[in-house]
Amino acid sequence: MIDTKKKGALLFLNGRAPRSEILRKIDFADFFVVCADGAYNYLREYCRPDLLIGDFDSLQGDLPKDIHSEKYPVKKDYTDSQLALRRIAERGFKLVDIYGSFGDRPDHVMINYSLLSMADGLGCTAVIRDELFDVYYITERKPFKQTVKIGKTVSLVPYGDKTHILYTKGLLFDACDVWVDKANIFTTSNTAVGEDVEYVLKCGAALLFVEN
Repeated sequence: MIDTKKKGALLFLNGRAPRSEILRKIDFADFFVVCADGAYNYLREYCRPDLLIGDFDSLQGDLPKDIHSEKYPVKKDYTDSQLALRRIAERGFKLVDIYGSFGDRPDHVMINYSLLSMADGLGCTAVIRDELFDVYYITERKPFKQTVKIGKTVSLVPYGDKTHILYTKGLLFDACDVWVDKANIFTTSNTAVGEDVEYVLKCGAALLFVEN
């Protein structure tokens, strides 16, 4: 059952650790906190997670006995991050912020992008949080409308073969009734010129990168 006192869930992955300044600003008590495997190596200094999950081949030291954990075999069909996201959805949380998605493994980075689509399929809204960019998953059902600081870079990348942009607002180069496909991506490195930036799709899905 979902804890109604929590704002949502935080999922920490074993990629590039967020800077200490970022972690210190998070009020962990407001969220259900999940660590995927070795993410606990950097997070243990800042909070006591609600759940540790994974095969723990990257964990430094022993599993803490006072934190609920789920251990899986190294040889498995799903990544630790995918298993963690499923547990979050099963507990009823609808909003998930994901940290530690980027790092040295490009294959893992691509799989971590897919967590946004996976979350959508599980009835959640997930956002990848990073020092440089936040990454959103948008569809016809889930448009993007948010305050973005003027001058920040915004890039849209189709997630799938084709994405149909119905319209955008608040950008230096606004779009209206255009198709973007994997062989013709012209929607990168745009600039916010109005504080309210909006992307509305007619069909397809996309990853939206918003500079911090």
